[in-house]
Amino acid sequence: MKDKLEVLAVLLTNRCNLSCVYCGRNENKDNLCLKEELSADDWISIFKDAKMVGLKKVNMTGGEIFCRRDVLEIIERTIELGLDVSIETNGTIINEKQIELLSNFKDHLSISISLDGIKKETNDKTRGIGSFDKAFKTINIIKEYGIPLRIITVLSKNNYDEIPKLAKTIHEELGLGFRLLPNIIEYGKGVDANETESVSYDKVQKLMDDFYYDFLRSHKDDKNLSIELNTAIIPIDIYQHSLCPWGKGMLGIGYSGKVALCHVGSDNEMFIFDDVRKTPISKIWKENKKLLEFKKLNPDNLKGICGNCLARNLCRGGCRLHAMMKYKGDFYAPDPECQNVYNLGKFPKYAMEDESKDCSYMG
Repeated sequence: MKDKLEVLAVLLTNRCNLSCVYCGRNENKDNLCLKEELSADDWISIFKDAKMVGLKKVNMTGGEIFCRRDVLEIIERTIELGLDVSIETNGTIINEKQIELLSNFKDHLSISISLDGIKKETNDKTRGIGSFDKAFKTINIIKEYGIPLRIITVLSKNNYDEIPKLAKTIHEELGLGFRLLPNIIEYGKGVDANETESVSYDKVQKLMDDFYYDFLRSHKDDKNLSIELNTAIIPIDIYQHSLCPWGKGMLGIGYSGKVALCHVGSDNEMFIFDDVRKTPISKIWKENKKLLEFKKLNPDNLKGICGNCLARNLCRGGCRLHAMMKYKGDFYAPDPECQNVYNLGKFPKYAMEDESKDCSYMG
């Protein structure tokens, strides 16, 4: 990804039919969103321009993208540009006719559906009454049409005990991908949810050691399984995790055209670089001064445990969005996930450059 904008994560809409307890979106902007949303033609023009600087894939999310009546048009036209598309949906309002149309593009399309429990009582407590039955119906239809499908689950106190059965059911019985997010990002409603719904690291570690790491090892060649924990705190034989390419090979674009570090941060001035209604995405990628500062982040200047981590040049301090929101805009703040693990005395010593160094960080 050497200075190529290979991925765009785009927020097609802020509107959503659900109200999940940990959602990072600004729910107060739903009505404003409809008036300010970029049109289908706008999005296609953006993608055409982004191809000039290396674009290969577009990740479309929301809100709930199927709140847009023209979402199928946007997906089809994007794929016709020669781009791959991944979409994220809650799976509750997409219908079989839409799925059948999407199946025509399954060689260049993948779908992720959010599900937070294997029991409807568990899932619906987090995502809303009736959401489980609707989402599972959609999962079965998508499976019938052969479109690549992955389930995304956010770990919480509510679903902690169901994760083994959920993962096995989704992957081993249904043959689908599974992505587990053990942390609630402290953004939007996630700030409060992190206090009330998140699982302690001790319990996360127990779940990983007792089940999930061995589950990943037993399917070690399967790229459709993943764990979203930072590189340094995952056992070195586990490869099924991702590194966010923020600023290095990816940008986010909000529903109204705000260009940001990622789609989640597209409503926060700390992470917004420009607006595609005013400046082409290719120009923003190459010339925007604020973006260039993020690109130039020196991992050796990271604070706390991140500055003493042997993986710092790889992960670049993890999620800058999470770090800067948690630690009052500090550009070189440590990733809160890893700092918490260090504070608990559980950060792997083999991942430290200097085991004796004090890596405390107050923020």
